[in-house]
Amino acid sequence: MLILRGKNIHFSYPGESIFNGFDFELKEGEKVVVKGESGSGKSTLFRLILGFQMPEKGEILFKGEPLRGHTLKKFRTQSAWLPQDLNLGDGEVMEVVKYPFRFKNSGNNMPGDHKISQLFFDLGLESETLQKTFSDLSTGQRQRVGLALCILLNKPVMLLDEPTSALDEASKEKAFSRLFSDSNRTLLSTSHDPWWIEHCNRIIDLDQQT
Repeated sequence: MLILRGKNIHFSYPGESIFNGFDFELKEGEKVVVKGESGSGKSTLFRLILGFQMPEKGEILFKGEPLRGHTLKKFRTQSAWLPQDLNLGDGEVMEVVKYPFRFKNSGNNMPGDHKISQLFFDLGLESETLQKTFSDLSTGQRQRVGLALCILLNKPVMLLDEPTSALDEASKEKAFSRLFSDSNRTLLSTSHDPWWIEHCNRIIDLDQQT
């Protein structure tokens, strides 16, 4: 099944054209990485998909329907989004991880402490991390907490912006094992990381777009 499709996307910032007739597709279960030099439009593509910005021309479709209004709302409830610079505030890590599950849109039951602790262990995070203040964590720890949250939300689609930028090789392997274990999960990511790019099913190279 085709999950996302971009058709003839045009988008620019003042004095800078980002997309000029860009097309893309994302099928169910694919693990796709978007690569390109800085300024090529990787993060902009995610903002367009999430409806934070709108194409000047062309459209993005979610399961064949234009990604706006009710369809955009439906897509957001079925996707988990991890920005590159994750900020979950100054609360204790256990609390910030549980916070999204208090909302109906999470579509999930509140995960138990043991399940959260086990996932943290799987991602190479010490159990003491759960009692720390999120803002006190290192960049790599924050990144892994964000990945843990995306996994716990258990959405069919994940959007990950530079998910391994602050991780060492061992942490990358652990994250890969959890994120790619579900063949039905659809994953769209951006990355400069050759290791991550090599492990994805397919590459969308923005530097080769016309």
